[in-house]
Amino acid sequence: MTEAKLTHRADVVFVGGGVSALWAALELVEAGRRVVILEAGGPERLGGQARDAFGGFCFVGSPEQRRAGVRDNAELAWQDWQGYAEFGPDSELAQLWARRYVERNLPDVREALVRRGHSFFPLPAWAERAHGGRGNRLPRFHLLWGCGAGLVGRLLTWLRPHMGDRLTLACHHRVEGLLWQGGRVVGVSGVQGDSKGDFEAHGEQMVIASGGFNGDLDLVRGRWPAEWGAAPRELLNGSYPWIDGRMQTAATELGAATGPLDQMWVYAAGIAHWKGAFPGHGLAVIPPRSALWLRADGARFSPPLLAGTDTRDLVGRIAATGQPWSWLLLNRRILAKELALQGSEFNPAFREHRWLRLVSNLLLGNGALADEVLAQAPDALSAPDLPTLVARMNALAPEGTVDAGSLRSAVEAWDEELARGPRFHTDPQLQYLRSVRAFPGDRLRTLAHQPILEPAAGPLVALRLRLLSRKSLGGLRTRLDGSVVDAAGEPLPGLYALGEAAGFGGGGMNGKRTLEGTLLGGCILGAGQFASATLTGHLPSE
Repeated sequence: MTEAKLTHRADVVFVGGGVSALWAALELVEAGRRVVILEAGGPERLGGQARDAFGGFCFVGSPEQRRAGVRDNAELAWQDWQGYAEFGPDSELAQLWARRYVERNLPDVREALVRRGHSFFPLPAWAERAHGGRGNRLPRFHLLWGCGAGLVGRLLTWLRPHMGDRLTLACHHRVEGLLWQGGRVVGVSGVQGDSKGDFEAHGEQMVIASGGFNGDLDLVRGRWPAEWGAAPRELLNGSYPWIDGRMQTAATELGAATGPLDQMWVYAAGIAHWKGAFPGHGLAVIPPRSALWLRADGARFSPPLLAGTDTRDLVGRIAATGQPWSWLLLNRRILAKELALQGSEFNPAFREHRWLRLVSNLLLGNGALADEVLAQAPDALSAPDLPTLVARMNALAPEGTVDAGSLRSAVEAWDEELARGPRFHTDPQLQYLRSVRAFPGDRLRTLAHQPILEPAAGPLVALRLRLLSRKSLGGLRTRLDGSVVDAAGEPLPGLYALGEAAGFGGGGMNGKRTLEGTLLGGCILGAGQFASATLTGHLPSE
């Protein structure tokens, strides 16, 4: 490497400008510390994936839960977490972090956000709903007003007065290596993307906050969980291509340990983004529960796939079919009432805190979003009748070869059972829908007993759902103060990791699955703990 043309010096240097770095940096600069944030992209990338996130947090025993009559507690949540995580050997640090989140999510995440001016939608949602004895037994998903974009925007507003004084935001600075000297990490080296040459940054603490690896689809395929079978040749990318695990690799070359890197969060229901920022850009669909979920050949899954339950299981069952996609069969009425897309971009009512629009969407459905999807999404099809719809499905995905007879049998059997009335429903999906609608938050956005072939509810709709790479759940192993450890559990002096780079804490605090809301929440928890330990020598509550 040529001699560095620019050297940054600070007390703490963050590699990556994601939400973990911004939150920790804010607490540090307010306490008088000098901070440098090195971001490979431009200012528009600050905040990382949180910019696009829906902005959901997992809280246990929250005011929102209590107002909704939900009686939750840390021990119940810990049981749910352990059952979902399926922690394996050498997971002591991961479990320590997980227990920390369950016990401290209210004071260290929710109350910390409220102190910074944030608020939450008053009714919690029920993500990763328990089914078959695994998942959230209570609704714990709390939506932040303003979504992820609002969180990032407010953080940047709080940071702005410190820029140029205690804070240096160095965008277009791509870090390529860690500097080791005297038995510790003392800095990083890299290249400025605007052709101004090489740089180094030195500090007492070097913090990797550059995300995981799920933007590199080759890495995703190489680390594909064995229980899902062969890695699919086709994947949508719900991360960013530049989130490629580069800094995790640099840390492991110095001896850092990682949690299981085959633990990742892949969504079963992705569609191609019609305004994508890069090739293969995908969107995560929250699938309508009143739709039929079909295999690539048009046959219904048996037992049925249930939207809103164990995402990992859904992905595994789809992958086992040999095709990396499936179909949702529904009609426009169901689409308008029940469709949702994850992220702030397609949720303006939450993003802009627009109560009237939100109430209208909940009561009447979001016809504008349904029409946009039907008009623009490459994976969305509509037709006036089943034969035409099947022909269009096969034209879109000819390798699947949807069987018209299987599809017709599935939908007619569904509509016939609906017509018999709820007292006589034996279909597992209809029984599941009954429990879904028993919770007010889900009843508002779920139709009651809507036949698919009803002409007045048409046209018929088919959504091709593709597997979508989103988050890596395994990362660098860290102690509760964020310090990175080696295989023996000893810290690598000077080196820290936060957020997805650390598997959201400990190398993978979620284990194999996330109860949802623990990823963004884990970023805030870890950032706060790192800042507290740096400033006071101990963690919050100690």
